Amino acid sequence: MGILKYLIMYVLFFIVAYVTYYFFVTNGQIRTIRGKSKRKRELSTELSLLKNYYHVDIDKIGVIKVLRIINFINALLISTLVLAVVGISQIWLKLLIILVILIPAVWATYYFLAKYLKHLERKMENV
Repeated sequence: MGILKYLIMYVLFFIVAYVTYYFFVTNGQIRTIRGKSKRKRELSTELSLLKNYYHVDIDKIGVIKVLRIINFINALLISTLVLAVVGISQIWLKLLIILVILIPAVWATYYFLAKYLKHLERKMENV
């Protein structure tokens, strides 16, 4: 029963993180891209990291598609980090563990995301 409880908690954290990130970050960026917002079109931190550091051609894949993939990846990362420390009782220890795990997890996640997006980019060239 313990594993099922953690699995249900993981799915619930994922859904909450996905919906929250979508409505507060991704949806605003999509509205800006489509021209329905009065804000100036700027690249988010994630998009600029993928474009400038990993040299992914975001426009070739589609900015909105990349934003949705980033939304999924970030929700997955957040729910995994929260579930990793859910069994620890001290709040300071939870924060310390999350901070120690967060940086390498984000680096590794975006590295593999860039590899996947490069694959999509090559796939778009062949079509």
